[in-house]
Amino acid sequence: MAKLKYNELVVCTNCGEETANYEDCIMCGYSLQDPDAQPCELDGDDIQEMMMDAKLQEIKIKREILFGDTWDHAPWLERLQLLAQIAPDHPRVHYYIGAAYTEMGEYRKAVVSFTHALIIDPAMADAVRRRGDSQYILVPVLSEDVQVYYERALADYEAALELEPDAYTYNAHGSVIASLGRLEEAIEEYRQAIALNPDYPESYFGRGYAYKLLGETSQAVADFERFLSLEKHWNEEMVFQARGFIQELLEPD
Repeated sequence: MAKLKYNELVVCTNCGEETANYEDCIMCGYSLQDPDAQPCELDGDDIQEMMMDAKLQEIKIKREILFGDTWDHAPWLERLQLLAQIAPDHPRVHYYIGAAYTEMGEYRKAVVSFTHALIIDPAMADAVRRRGDSQYILVPVLSEDVQVYYERALADYEAALELEPDAYTYNAHGSVIASLGRLEEAIEEYRQAIALNPDYPESYFGRGYAYKLLGETSQAVADFERFLSLEKHWNEEMVFQARGFIQELLEPD
């Protein structure tokens, strides 16, 4: 297995908080490599907050479907933090703290907690996966730093797939690389997801949309129709979109 990226914690000299060893502090945006560099902008506007909340709801539903997550860690955060003082070398404690922070919308603190878990146990696939989810949620809507967050999410999703391949992560990875315009690669990721879980609808929607953008009409229609034939759609809006795409693709020029 390749060495996991960003698997160290350092103390930021600007804010004094622990941060994963990215190029900049996850907590304050201060450059960890060039003290004279302009700090990354971390303050989000209402649109950014709305998008982050929507992404969290999306991830919650998908993980409930595929992993059976209960999303009930936040009320236990204080006890988990006390437990971390008693058993600081227990990776699962830090993992649950990260899960609690995620539920509370504290995604930057979640990144640090998941990194704590991974320092102790680099093979904890779901900690890598959920740290990637946190970076995906943090992707700024209107900012020059979009690529940075995408690259960090991709690094974690790729590491998780190496540790423990699953449909959720192939879909997440495919969605990010599709957002970057790498549609052929995204189609391959969705294909891998379908091979692992042929009854998970999102894989077909994502692949169908990539085919649509590439002008592959028959493949796109087939995937959208397969998507509609399956149950457990996490987003009803996607159902309406799939129907609209099929109608659009089948209309004569």
